[in-house]
Amino acid sequence: MNLDKVLGRTDSPIVLDEIVALRTHRSARAQGVRQSGQSNYQFVAELDANAQEWHLIDDRGRRSSAAGTWLLQDGEASMEIAFPRGMPKPVQMLYPESLLMWGRRSESFYTMLLQEVGRRSLLITFEHVEDPAFRATAVVNRSTGIIEKLAVLGDITILTEVKTGVQLDPGIKPEFLPITDWIRPDY
Repeated sequence: MNLDKVLGRTDSPIVLDEIVALRTHRSARAQGVRQSGQSNYQFVAELDANAQEWHLIDDRGRRSSAAGTWLLQDGEASMEIAFPRGMPKPVQMLYPESLLMWGRRSESFYTMLLQEVGRRSLLITFEHVEDPAFRATAVVNRSTGIIEKLAVLGDITILTEVKTGVQLDPGIKPEFLPITDWIRPDY
C-alpha cells in the first residue's frame, strides 16, 4: 500500500483492489448509527455477498432488503437494479466496492490519500473530481476490509459492532439502546 503520499486519480483502482483484498468474509452484520444534519438513527445492516442479499432495519422500524436483481419503483417508472448497486450506505460499508467513490467512470470522488490510523485501521481521504477542497473520509478495518466510519458532506455513518461470517437473519429484532454520548473511535 502506498501510504502517506498524495495519490492521483489513476491510483484509485489500485487502492480499491487493496481494500477488497483485505476482506476475509462473504457475510457480515453490523450495528451502527448514522447522523445527517440534526437527525440520527441507529441500524443493523446485514450482507451475504455469495447470495447477493442484504437487509437493513433501523430504530424506527423501517426494513429494507434485496436479493440479486430487484425492481426499483418510482411512481410510474421502474428500473432493475443488480447487486451490489442500490444498497444503502450502511450496507455498502460492508462491501466497499459498492460505494460510488473510487474514481470509476462517472463517480464524483477518487482516493487521494491513504494513511494508517490507530493500531488496526486505514484512513482513506477522497477528493471530489471538480473541487479539490471537497473531501470525504473512510476508516477501513485492516483485518476485515470493512469501512467502519464514513463521513461525506456532514453525513456520518459509524459501525459500532461488526461480526463477519454470520448467517443472515431477515427477521432480526435488534434492541437499540439510547445514544447518551458521542461514539468513541476504536481505530
